Amino acid sequence: MTTDQNSSYDLVLTGGRVLDPGQGIDEQMDVAIAAGHVAKVSAGIDVSNAARVVDVAGRLVTPGLIDLHTHVAGGLRRVSADETVVPPDLVGVHAGVTTVVDAGSTGAYNVGGLVNFVIPAARTRVVAFINAGGLGIFRVPEVREASDIDIDAGIAAIGSSGHIRGVKVRMVSPAVQEMGVEVARLAKRIAAAGGVPLMVHVGDITEDHPKAGAATPALLTEVLTAGDIVTHTTSHRVGALLDNGKLRPEAKAAREKGVWFDVGVGRANFSFDSARAVMDQGLIPDTISSDVTAVGRLTLVHSLTESMNKFLALGLSLSDVIRMTTSAPAKVLGMSDNIGAIAEGREADLSVLDLADGDWLFRDATGAIARGRQALTPAFAVRAGEVVPVDFGPRPWGWLPETAG
Repeated sequence: MTTDQNSSYDLVLTGGRVLDPGQGIDEQMDVAIAAGHVAKVSAGIDVSNAARVVDVAGRLVTPGLIDLHTHVAGGLRRVSADETVVPPDLVGVHAGVTTVVDAGSTGAYNVGGLVNFVIPAARTRVVAFINAGGLGIFRVPEVREASDIDIDAGIAAIGSSGHIRGVKVRMVSPAVQEMGVEVARLAKRIAAAGGVPLMVHVGDITEDHPKAGAATPALLTEVLTAGDIVTHTTSHRVGALLDNGKLRPEAKAAREKGVWFDVGVGRANFSFDSARAVMDQGLIPDTISSDVTAVGRLTLVHSLTESMNKFLALGLSLSDVIRMTTSAPAKVLGMSDNIGAIAEGREADLSVLDLADGDWLFRDATGAIARGRQALTPAFAVRAGEVVPVDFGPRPWGWLPETAG
């Protein structure tokens, strides 16, 4: 046991199971925090001079969870009852998540609202990927024709704020029928010039067309480069990574050249069968994200922890799903020096989670149900050294999933 009688701390979390797969840590330890940063990670930290001590015995203490795909431009479109976007803290710190990526809610013409008003008001760290379409998802579909992608405005937007760290484009109907892979090529020009990654939503092709059919293979082989991201990796929809149940060979080739693969559960782009097929054929996603919206939070997606639970039910380990929501997305974002790990000297972003055994039910976009034996729920977050409580939860009874029987 270590002793440090001369040290004073603002906060010490004691007795928890510290699980940081990115650093190979999985053991019972205390975490001490001072001046908003991790001061010490060790068993038996002396708490005699601590301003606040929180007993987290029986709970998991992980690096602050990172949700790589959300829509958190809450308040920019409607005064209230916006079904598409949510306030960052609702799905961030008040859901046990310390960092969220807004994946294309706004484009070059309206990202200023996100950067100047939404992000400064949030306790959650918010990273922005601008939509290739100038108005983002406030005009759906965002891209109908090439003129909807203003390359110069997109490049200028990236250069205007350090909060903007990527570009998002959806390869969806009807533009993909008319433009094919050119939709992604134009978006890639913005990302390449701005020195940021491109995130591409695959799937959601509603009408057959030669250009649409060739779009995803061409995207994977001709457009995406190392550091770019495919989201909706486990989608069952036309245009995603499965073609008649078979994983497109171009997907593995893209991974070999350094493309990342994200889940992006969402309300329409995840099925258990497609997830099993993709993973059984050798493509385990790099990251788990929620693609949460206001409606999704209440009806199918619920939270990042719920998204993680679906992959526990699919057979991934607890260490896997924590890594896929901490160190892995930190690496995707190029932020591994700042987030994704519990390390002395780092800003203190932590998630404290409960792991409940039970007979849990999880649903997908097709109506299918998977059963799981474990469920993660958020207990509280620590953001920049401050304890932030979670809210009641997205279901009528709180955070836990449905139960069988």
